[in-house]
Amino acid sequence: MRQRSFGVILSIALGITAFIVLAVLGREIRYKIGQDMVLMGGVNVIQVLMDDEQYPGQPLREFQPGTVGALRALPGVGMVGRNVRHSIVFSLRSSGERTIQVGFIGIDDYFVDIYSLDLVSGRFLNATDMEQHRRVCMLGREAAKNLFGSEQGSIGKLLFLGKDVFEVVGVVSGVMLGSWGRGGFLPYTTMVDRNWGTGKLARLFIRAIGWEDVPRLVEQIPKTIREHQVAPHIVVRTQEDQLERIKTTFLWVEILLWLGIAASLMLGGFGIWYGTFAAVRARTREVGLKKAMGGSDADILAQFLAEALCKSVAGGVLGILLGIALVEAGAFSLGTGISYPLLTVSSLGSIVFSALIGIAGGLYPALQASRMDVVTALRFE
Repeated sequence: MRQRSFGVILSIALGITAFIVLAVLGREIRYKIGQDMVLMGGVNVIQVLMDDEQYPGQPLREFQPGTVGALRALPGVGMVGRNVRHSIVFSLRSSGERTIQVGFIGIDDYFVDIYSLDLVSGRFLNATDMEQHRRVCMLGREAAKNLFGSEQGSIGKLLFLGKDVFEVVGVVSGVMLGSWGRGGFLPYTTMVDRNWGTGKLARLFIRAIGWEDVPRLVEQIPKTIREHQVAPHIVVRTQEDQLERIKTTFLWVEILLWLGIAASLMLGGFGIWYGTFAAVRARTREVGLKKAMGGSDADILAQFLAEALCKSVAGGVLGILLGIALVEAGAFSLGTGISYPLLTVSSLGSIVFSALIGIAGGLYPALQASRMDVVTALRFE
């Protein structure tokens, strides 16, 4: 009986623990996991293009600083970077004496964070490089290997791009780079000075805080741009297919998590129901004796119901203690804060819910015990 009771308490405790952790840290856990999944596909990066060149006779426009500032202020926007839309390709001689076609794009200092680049060697391009129009560049890992044989050996090397000499200051990689890993990156100001890639800042890379923000931002971005400048031809690009797959994956993960919690709590409820029935059967003669000595139906009902309630509340208290410990550990691991009001509400709600499970599981067996016939109970073997 003790083992059965412990199993019931543990089942309820595990359900309550999972409920508290998901209630308090669910959003942060979802965000962190979502970021990892997002990095694999870049689904929270929105590309916005001025598409004037597709319309003959239209002037080639670019995004103005005021427009970029307004976009950065939109809820759900993490970062906004301005870039030269088109790349420029140079024929470069590798250390193996073969000619390699390498494309370069003009980026600002936000590009590294927007695309979550990893530094393989050297340093990233920074705001000072942009402000001083420096002749420096970063190479993708594959481009560095093709040109110089290794990432570390690329740092400090000189590249002849057109009539200018550029120094390689960094080598980068990242799962979101794609084909850009075979190319290079220049300060956008340097490209604009030379009119490379049309010389217009006609492309924005906007990183949403979470993938849930993407659909709303897709609608808001064109409106915000047109409120601050003339922009008749705007193209907004997202990775809709991958975004839908991630949404579907998260939906099923959440459903399975909540089903697991519900199953654990239901198992505890059925355990209380079965355990109370077993207790009533084992103590049938005791019930008859109490009734014969003047015990009322309400007394018998209260006795068995209190036992069921004690088991469920004990499970709830244990679950709350485990939940608080896991929330503290999870918050430390994720590097986030804890909403203590939410933790308090979740804990109080868990106690109430545990009590309801005990009442629901023990009520029917307790009623059966309270309605026993005295003579039949006393003669029970």
